[in-house]
Amino acid sequence: MLFGDYNPGGRLTQTWPKSVTQLPPIEDYDLRKGRTYMYSSAEPLYPFGHGLSYTTFAYSNLRFSAPSLAENATITVRVDVTNTGSRSGSEVVQLYVSHIDSVVPRPRKELKGFTRVLLRPRETRTIEIPLRSADLAYWDQERSRWHLEQGSVMVRAGGSSARADIEANLRVGR
Repeated sequence: MLFGDYNPGGRLTQTWPKSVTQLPPIEDYDLRKGRTYMYSSAEPLYPFGHGLSYTTFAYSNLRFSAPSLAENATITVRVDVTNTGSRSGSEVVQLYVSHIDSVVPRPRKELKGFTRVLLRPRETRTIEIPLRSADLAYWDQERSRWHLEQGSVMVRAGGSSARADIEANLRVGR
């Protein structure tokens, strides 16, 4: 691996902060105060989903199989991924969502799907990741049931929670 004969493909399952000052007090277990990638606005040392490679990847053309996502439905999110380097490599394509104008506090971003793809140098492939309406619902405590908010959801794709740069707006609801 050190000499590039093997291209690593592992990803981090947690965020590594740059400094302990980015963390809330140890006795505070409220995730919404910046303890995870979902709520933190600080730039991490290594973001959730980060991985190393001997090649580079570019994302383009994020699109949906339908113009909106209705309740009890599933759409397919498609994105083109290109190996822009000179070596074969695997990339973990990660799909994140952000709820725009939610009536309840929601995470800044949430991982909703991922898939691994192996690409030869300069090869481009269209990646498909399903997104269910149930994955966008939140638990409504007053009604004691899951609720799907109507409105806009920002969908992003990339190689980590910090590198999900390509984005498209998805309409949710009727």
